[in-house]
Amino acid sequence: MEESIPIGVVIAAEGVTVKFRVNEGVYAERGQLLKVVDGEKTFIVRVYDPEPVSLLAPAEVARLSLKKSCGEQVELMDKQLRVYNAAKAVIVAEVNGRGEVHGPSTVPSMFSEVYTLSKGDLKLLCLDGGDLEVGFVRSGHVVTSQKVSLSGRDVFPHHMLVCSATGGGKTNFCKVLAASVLKCCDNAYSLIIIDTEGEYFDGGSQGAYGLAHLPQAEEKLFYVSQRVKELRDFYYTFSWNGRFVKRRVKACPLEVWLGLLKPEDFRQTGFFTPPQEALLWIAYREFGRSWLSMLMDWDIDEVYRELGGKAQKSTIAVVKRKLKMFVGDETVFKRSDCKVDLIAEVLNAVKDGKVVLIDMPMATEAQEALLTVLIARRVFEAYERAKKFSPEWWSKLPTVLIVVEEAHRYLSKRMLSEGESNVFAEISKRGRKYRVGLCCITQMPSELNEMVLRQQLTKVVLPLPTKADYTAIVSHSPYLDDAENEIKTLDRGEALLVSPPSGLKFAVPVKIHKFEELVEEELALEESMKAFQVG
Repeated sequence: MEESIPIGVVIAAEGVTVKFRVNEGVYAERGQLLKVVDGEKTFIVRVYDPEPVSLLAPAEVARLSLKKSCGEQVELMDKQLRVYNAAKAVIVAEVNGRGEVHGPSTVPSMFSEVYTLSKGDLKLLCLDGGDLEVGFVRSGHVVTSQKVSLSGRDVFPHHMLVCSATGGGKTNFCKVLAASVLKCCDNAYSLIIIDTEGEYFDGGSQGAYGLAHLPQAEEKLFYVSQRVKELRDFYYTFSWNGRFVKRRVKACPLEVWLGLLKPEDFRQTGFFTPPQEALLWIAYREFGRSWLSMLMDWDIDEVYRELGGKAQKSTIAVVKRKLKMFVGDETVFKRSDCKVDLIAEVLNAVKDGKVVLIDMPMATEAQEALLTVLIARRVFEAYERAKKFSPEWWSKLPTVLIVVEEAHRYLSKRMLSEGESNVFAEISKRGRKYRVGLCCITQMPSELNEMVLRQQLTKVVLPLPTKADYTAIVSHSPYLDDAENEIKTLDRGEALLVSPPSGLKFAVPVKIHKFEELVEEELALEESMKAFQVG
């Protein structure tokens, strides 16, 4: 994208939409970024609908198509006047004669020329002004050299939504985001990730990379896992480029004492009905910290008698079964007091600006939900208290982003429309005041509550072919009015990025970095620096 190449001429314009005729021998691709030059003004446009144009009568089309289908030669007089390619595009920015970029205030004149963008044109758009790099601008499917970055300080408190179909690149994006946080020179941000698939630490499979492969992991990664039994340094060794590399990562055992849990932690998982929730609270008021042991260990008749018949026996039986489902074999949630206070250690890591990775691939869905709720509640409450009682200290804390996998399980229309609320809904509404944000990851954005969708001001829209899902995104996002067809046809790793908090004034077509390539670059840089030091 060194030089601008003529690609067409404007033949219509209305509102923020232009239609242009495409020159012979070139193509306009869906998602391609172009510019329209009209005197001193330049309009940056994004193609959303290429289309052939025919001025032929229907009968003539039928006759010519029949001849073509029969293998006959088709000759058409004045073909370039009567049949040509065109494309519709949306104006995303306007550049005045002084090089200042702002929203479109007018439309280009008829017959204004359309060109491809040069490097200088992309530079004017200021897409790399943030401190968290996520990818390169793409024009259609062509990747440019222009980097795209987000401003974490502005983006994190106003929440993020990452959505795609299965295999569209959600996990890769989160790894790239985590890598950018790890590489930040200061401790301005903290990221909390709960990994139930075992993909983030070491990649999860042969030849894959995880966060532990990055050199920055030694200083800024806090690893919570069942692979350690005490708070200590965890050593991870891997082979790269014919040599062994050892990483030393701060690690903490994955275990939580049941005595720390309260009924509200269980309620917010969404696994309990109102009568069952009432039983949890009754037991908590009656028995204090031993309420869980009482409900799980005593038989149904004993619980019924001790509670004075305040709950039905059938309700007690169901609650006992569900609580045992959460606790399971006590690999995560322990009846006995734990050596390490996991919540306190996580809060310390957040305070220090680390990426907190909670690795629990063997956990059940219920255990994942309970731990996610528990961590989110304690972090939000800590930041809320800090701002109210120690505002000066709070102002020095890192801005924190909590990654919520399968966000539709906690923020669905059904759950929140019934008057229920949970910590994730609270953070969506009030988190920006305390610099606590959510990164909601889902393959079903249509299941999310509409208010929550609106509150995720930064949206990373990866391939999303289902109509209900891309319609929900388009309906609750700026700059995506004409993007439905593009969202349906994105390839893996391609995205439309909407982020008003980062100052992005249009839906930016992005090719997200491939995490493995980022790791290779960092390892090569690390090796060259060591060679230089030795030399």
